[in-house]
Parts: sequence; C-alpha cells; structure tokens
Amino acid sequence: MSCRTKLKTSFLSAKTSNCYKLTLSIVTSVILTAGTLPAAFAHELAKVHQHIFLTEKPQNKSAGPLSVSKAQLLKNTRYYPSSALAYQIAPPMTIVPPAKKVIAPPPRRNDFVKDELLLSYDFGTDIDAVKAITEKYNLKRKGGMAIKSVRKGVVIADTQGQNPLDLQDLINKAEKSFKATTNNFYTPAATRNFKLDYPLAQTGVGRARTISRGKGILIGMVDTPVDLTHSALRGSNIEQHSIVDPKTAESKVHGTSIAGVLVSKHPQIGVAPDAKLLSVSAFSSRPGHPNALRGKSTDIVAAIAYCIEKNVDILNLSFTGGKDSFVESIVKEAVRRGITVVAAGGNRGRTNSTVYPAVIDGVVGVTAVDRMQRRYQKADKGRFIDIAAPGVDILTLAPQGRYQKSTGTSMAAAHLSGVMALLKEYQHNYESSQLNQTAIDLGRRGRDIEFGNGLVNASAALRQLGAPLPF
Repeated sequence: MSCRTKLKTSFLSAKTSNCYKLTLSIVTSVILTAGTLPAAFAHELAKVHQHIFLTEKPQNKSAGPLSVSKAQLLKNTRYYPSSALAYQIAPPMTIVPPAKKVIAPPPRRNDFVKDELLLSYDFGTDIDAVKAITEKYNLKRKGGMAIKSVRKGVVIADTQGQNPLDLQDLINKAEKSFKATTNNFYTPAATRNFKLDYPLAQTGVGRARTISRGKGILIGMVDTPVDLTHSALRGSNIEQHSIVDPKTAESKVHGTSIAGVLVSKHPQIGVAPDAKLLSVSAFSSRPGHPNALRGKSTDIVAAIAYCIEKNVDILNLSFTGGKDSFVESIVKEAVRRGITVVAAGGNRGRTNSTVYPAVIDGVVGVTAVDRMQRRYQKADKGRFIDIAAPGVDILTLAPQGRYQKSTGTSMAAAHLSGVMALLKEYQHNYESSQLNQTAIDLGRRGRDIEFGNGLVNASAALRQLGAPLPF
C-alpha cells in the first residue's frame, strides 16, 4: 500500500473516531466565535489536505477513487485543495437590477411672445362671457381682432406674469367656448449668400413663359414689406398692405427677395412677371437684431385673412414655425375656399418634422434643390414635402436697388407659386396635385420624404394641358 493510500485510510478512519469529532467540535466553535481559524492552525490543516490531494497518478492503480459514504453525503462533506474549515459560507447572491435610464424632459418652448395669450371664440359669443373668462384667469386685455373669414373673435391678453403654456393647457381643458393659444413666432425660411446662380431653365420656366406669364392671377404673399422702388419691380403689379411695418431697410430684405422671384420683370429672376402680387407684411426685425426677422401668430392670421378677403388665387407662405392651432384654422379656411396655399418646407435639417404651415393638410410643402438637382442639405424631410423647386443660390432682388443670392425653402416656395400662376393663367382651375404627374422624379423611385413627388416641371405641365410647347 502506498503512502498516499495509507494516509487516506488513516484520515478516513480517524474521521469516525471520537477524537476527530472532538476536534471538529472545537474548530467549529472557533469559527463561530472568531469567524475564521488561526492562521497557524489553518496552515497545518491545509498541509494535510495538500498531501491527500496529490494530482499525480497513484502507483497502486487498483486503489481506485475515494468513496464517500452515505453518512458523509448527509453531512454534506466536501474536500478542498486547502482547508475546508478556512472557508466561510458566502451570503446569498443579490441581483441588483440596472438603474433605469433617466430621460430628461424636452426643454419648454420659448418661441412665443412672453406673458401673452390668445383667446379665440365664435362670433355671437356674449361679450360678458368674454370679460368673465379674462377675469377668471386673471388676464388683462391688450387688444383684439375679428377674423371674418372664419367668424372668430380673438382677445390678445396679458398673462400678468403667469406662464402662457400652463394657462393654455388649463383653459383648453376647462373651457369649451374658448380656445387658448400662445402668440407664436414665425421666421422667414431663406438665407442670404453670394454664390453663382443657375438658370430658370431647370424647371422649364423660360420655355413656359412663351405661352403664359401669369396674367390675371392674384398671388397673396405674407412676408416682410417689399422695397417697391427697386428698378426690377418697375411696371410690376404690386399692391402692398401693412399689418407690421417697422420701416427699416433690414426688414424689407426677405419680402423683396420673394417678390423678385414671384413677379420681377428681370428675365432671370421673375417666374410670373405679369401676375398681380398682394404683399401683406406681417414680419419685422427683432429689437436690437436688425437681420433677425419674426412674425407673431396674430399678425400672420390677420395677414392671411386679408388675403382671403381679397380672393387671392395663390397664397405664398415662405416662413416656418411650430405647431399652432390658431394659424392652422385660418390656413385650412384658405384651402377650403380653393386657394392654392404654398409653404416652405423648413431649413433645420430635421427628419419627419412638423413644420407649420407646410405640414397642414391641403398645403403644398416645398423643398429646395440646387443646380445639380441635389436636395438642399439643411432642408427638412418628411411626408409633408410634396414637391421640389430651385432654392439654392438663387439670384434675386434686395432693397435699395441691389441684387443678392438667397438659399432656402423660402425661395423654392416662391418658385413653385410662380409656376402655379403660369399654369392658372392657362387653366384657371388647375390644381397643385396635377404637378405631381409631370414632376421629374428625384431620389428614391416614386414619392419620398426628401423630394416629395420630384422637381416641378413647368413646361411639361403646360404641355400636358395642351399648350403648344415644343419638346
């Protein structure tokens, strides 16, 4: 019998002796009292186990593996490469769930007039009820307006330090006869720059103008004031009406550039030079920021309502803003009356955005492309984009007799409105949806969120109506 086998036998037989039981009892008491064994004692026990569990093969192969008796199994006997008694039983494992990701709420809007709220109500509402609602919510009347086209009255109220967003939610939940909205800001959707331009031949406008120049069509333009003294506007049929007129040169930049694309007599700029333009100014420069233009919901609604009353054929809205039920109601009324409403698709580079007023049902949302028919890189994308038009590095007018290059969906919207004027002169009941049949497909095949139905093609659209245009 080898030394290893003798030791195993001696150790196993010793385990059954009273001496072993006494030793185990003493060791257990020490562990329970001190939590561990004295280092020297643990070391001695470890040496015994190290001797028992040699990894080399036994010389006596017939010895076989150590067997464990049922009694040992019941006592959950375990053998370790070092002293079993030197180990402590670990506590149960605690599973700690991952911390929930805290998503910060989006910042609250600030694109509205501070401390101002709009209360709209139906014509016929008792005046005492209007006064009562302002008193109930501690509002101070600043002004009012009547929108005949939608038969609505509007109170412009000072919130007297109350948060307009909170008040808006509170009133709309509690009141049925009144609709509360903030007086939101809108901004023109164009950027000035000075790069080379490209010809209007891209959309067939040059060829189309040999047949139609927009005569007899009235285009409504809600924008900034227009510098009517520009030489390229001499002879143009423009009527100007001011909702807002700050009478500064800077405030006329955007409106003059849009008017130039719509009706300028300059052969490289004006798309529909014989159309009549109703220019309604609703935008002004921000105080201290002459180049930063914005318009309020109230002024925009008043301007659109004025265009509706004047029976415009086309309404050009080259501006963008956030969701606005007040503006939406007047735009929908224009669509309901058969006016072709054209709006800029936005220049913030967002996907599936909600750009007002382009996102409103029935409005033609226009994106911008460059001379290579590539989408303007900052143009918004979404299902509301219906069609594309030139809008990058567009040669147009500037105040004080100057010219400039402008980029943005504002310019594309104006181009599209001009094309609609050409088509409506030839067939007055022409619908904007008919443009989709002759548009030049761009991007993915068929309609997509980047180009809509494709690039507008004025000459192809006229040809489809039977106009004698050569291919």
